Amino acid sequence: MTSLEWLLLLVPTAIYLFYRWSVATFDYFEKRGVPFVKPVPLLGGMWNFFSGKMHMVDAGSLGYEMFPDSRFSGFFAFRKPGYLIHDPELVKQITIKDFDHFADHTNVVPIEADPVLGRALFFTEGTRWKHGRSGLSPAFTGSKMRNMFALLSNYTEGAMGRLVDDARRDGRLELEMRDLFQKLGNDVTTSLSFGVEIDSVHNPNNEFMRRGKELIATDGIQGLKFLLLTVLPKSFFRTLRIRIFPKEATDFYVDVISKTIKQREEHNIVRPDFIHLLVQGRKNELKMEQADDQLKSVGFSTVEEHLQSSTENSQYSDLDITAAAASFFFGGLETTTTVICFALYEMSQNPNVKQKLQAEIDQVKEQLSTTDSKLSYEVLQNMKYLDMVVSETLRRWAPLGLTNRACTKPYTIEDNNGTKVTIQVGDLIQIPIQSIHRDHRFYPNPYKFDPERFSEENKANINRSAFLPFGSGPRNCIGSRLALMQTKCFLYYTLANFELELCPKTDVPIKLNKRSVSLDTLSGFWFRMVPRGEMKK
Repeated sequence: MTSLEWLLLLVPTAIYLFYRWSVATFDYFEKRGVPFVKPVPLLGGMWNFFSGKMHMVDAGSLGYEMFPDSRFSGFFAFRKPGYLIHDPELVKQITIKDFDHFADHTNVVPIEADPVLGRALFFTEGTRWKHGRSGLSPAFTGSKMRNMFALLSNYTEGAMGRLVDDARRDGRLELEMRDLFQKLGNDVTTSLSFGVEIDSVHNPNNEFMRRGKELIATDGIQGLKFLLLTVLPKSFFRTLRIRIFPKEATDFYVDVISKTIKQREEHNIVRPDFIHLLVQGRKNELKMEQADDQLKSVGFSTVEEHLQSSTENSQYSDLDITAAAASFFFGGLETTTTVICFALYEMSQNPNVKQKLQAEIDQVKEQLSTTDSKLSYEVLQNMKYLDMVVSETLRRWAPLGLTNRACTKPYTIEDNNGTKVTIQVGDLIQIPIQSIHRDHRFYPNPYKFDPERFSEENKANINRSAFLPFGSGPRNCIGSRLALMQTKCFLYYTLANFELELCPKTDVPIKLNKRSVSLDTLSGFWFRMVPRGEMKK
């Protein structure tokens, strides 16, 4: 045979073998009698996302809509089979009662590949996660949030005051809210995490802002890496030493943390932020306080702590402290910004909600003025309607629409038709938070933005197992109290200072960016900001 004839023979054979390999796992659920979403060769159920037809959360939750009578269904993340859990009670059983069978996330990052992200709680597993979670829990209690609140409140009040001055000087202030609150969130997070005060609104090119954008990026190559963490073994990232966070960004934060700790210890500086708390943890001085029982609730979205807190024998290096601060930066900034933007948008479409929240804020503001007091943590937590608005935003627009677990011990589940399957060690399961939150069986008229669902009269009717904005069980979001505090504080000072009007640049209704891994819009959240009490120009 000539070279050309060999080539003509080998190429089709190679293509055929590659095709057979790409679909070799696709009979997995058919053999087990489990309903599943029909996969595309090689890409599995990810085709709808990569082709731009669906947002990643929608593509990953298709089985929930297709098989409404099932407690679970099958899906394929590329070639890897996984189970989508539909039933909130089964979710509760997996994440709480039988947690030891699903103790890890699938997105494990080896420390050898990424020494900072690999130390962040969400991306750790086994003993390292358990030790880290129990050690960090005392840093996120109500009393610690209250101690930090003055830093948060003072910054936010000052930032809004500067924006009011800008609006009055320029006569017009039209801003994209995601960009604005990413800058404000970056500054607050930098203050609370790293003890550094900046103003990214008026100095957007500062290094903290640039490095922060690098950390929170969920699109492009970095977004693809996060996606691949779900389906590729950690050995892949370890062997190839593939970093998720850019090295320059993590090196910058490690340097800042190390210098800050050294300066504080040399000069006995005490500031109620995360560096102080984590250094306390390193010295085994970070403890639960009596006030934590009284400050335990932060509203309807409060998550329960399932592990006993402990900082004994904590060996936090500067790198561990950087990882804790960076993970809070990465997780908290995106969550807070998303909730605020969608809350403002929903209020623009529901004037009665906006008016009711505005009235509550004005009442609190007047009471504080009468007593010459500043907004406190306790006052903020007692704002009932604000909590209702935030809770409904978390339901309607859950920032994390999907979460996952990896099976760590074999586990048998049974469908409504009696079909039983055993999930094996290493198997992937996904929990469709967004789909559960938008299910009419749990929330009548689910696409209506209705904070009254969470009123004192109505909230008892909500199935708590079907409300999962911060996850469920021991691996729920450790920073949820901080995220809620920051979200409410930003909303309070925004509406206390401004009337917000939609601009032509904002799509109504909203059009989601289906290419983004996170929850975002195509055209952004543009508003015209008019200082309260002034005539519209």
